[in-house]
Amino acid sequence: MSSDMGDIEGHYMKTPGSHIWVAELEGKVVGAVAAFYLSDKTVELRRMCVDRRYRRCGIGVMLGQKVLHFAASHSYSSVVLGTTSYTPATHKLYKRLGFHCIAVTNGYITPGSTQSFLEQIFYRVRHHYYICNLQHSKVNIDGQH
Repeated sequence: MSSDMGDIEGHYMKTPGSHIWVAELEGKVVGAVAAFYLSDKTVELRRMCVDRRYRRCGIGVMLGQKVLHFAASHSYSSVVLGTTSYTPATHKLYKRLGFHCIAVTNGYITPGSTQSFLEQIFYRVRHHYYICNLQHSKVNIDGQH
């Protein structure tokens, strides 16, 4: 793993302005989310995932709020994210957290991956870009949204 997940500590624990959290339930990790420093004003929500068995239990909301509260308490003005998820529930979650879709890219290919000619013709990934402007959001550092 040559990406950020190959060096979690270096990317999220030792990089100022970045962090990673896990959600535990009865001693088991059931979800995770990360905040990654992009600039003095912006942090990126990354790696949000919830175990399929525990979805629709509020864990995604809690993890998303954790990133928003982190960003607000570190004086970031916005949180951005990108997703290729096709599930409507994912997009509803981001909107519920206060994110707004600002762009959709058709034909997105994950950096570093290659596709065959047939995959390029028949398989198109839609990449959604979201932003949450914290100065217009109801998020505050006391943990309220």
